[in-house]
Amino acid sequence: MLSKELQDEVLALDEDDKLELLRLLLSDPTMSKYAFDPMGIRGNYEIAANLMELMEEEKSKSVSSIE
Repeated sequence: MLSKELQDEVLALDEDDKLELLRLLLSDPTMSKYAFDPMGIRGNYEIAANLMELMEEEKSKSVSSIE
């Protein structure tokens, strides 16, 4: 069980620090099973790779349009 002191410290974090803490916890193999994964990407590496490619294409398009 968490100590009251640790709970208070976590609750006192700002939004960015809470998000970083959440990311750290979800990257822990024992906690990753609790991460929200509505598209099932975590278990399907092919879909995840395709999504990453699409995101990179969109990113390069937006950078090109800015220039």
